[in-house]
Amino acid sequence: MKLLMGFIILLVALVTVTGCTQTASTSTPATTATTAPATMQATTVATTVPTMVATTIPVVNTTTIMANVTAPAANATTVPVTTMANVTVAATPTPASMVTTVVLTSSGFAPQTDVILPGTGISFVNNDNVTHTIKSTGNSTGVFNSGALIPGAAFQYTFNSNAGTVTYALADNSSVTGTVIIQSLSAGHTSVA
Repeated sequence: MKLLMGFIILLVALVTVTGCTQTASTSTPATTATTAPATMQATTVATTVPTMVATTIPVVNTTTIMANVTAPAANATTVPVTTMANVTVAATPTPASMVTTVVLTSSGFAPQTDVILPGTGISFVNNDNVTHTIKSTGNSTGVFNSGALIPGAAFQYTFNSNAGTVTYALADNSSVTGTVIIQSLSAGHTSVA
């Protein structure tokens, strides 16, 4: 039996290697005196079958890391406790752009009080529909004076490195006031700029 199988395999291999295939003969159609349609013979064409190729897909290994895991003691009950502490957050001045804008409208200054760091500038913008002059007042008299600000105009003043409080008001209406608090990085130090 093995000998017969070996012979058949050898025969198939020999036929495959030598390309022993029969080619179709082509014949010329016969012509007659009448106009009969020509006949054609079917031709067998060998086609190739696409081969399947095995591809591998990369596998991503995921690892779960557990650190400092302790098993609970026997007969122990664990109760989750959530505590929240009351935290008071105080505003901390930060000169992010080194210029703070104070807007003047018909209702007054906004913001009316501004806390800044030394070296920060204040830009006063007149968004009212009339001309105003902004000047420092009280212990801060003479620190700055904007002059006449037409509607839409701005005046900028940069405060020096001294910590303290500067008050200001409209020259034409002293009841419209504002305050700038220059706060040093060390708490508790105040003086007039």
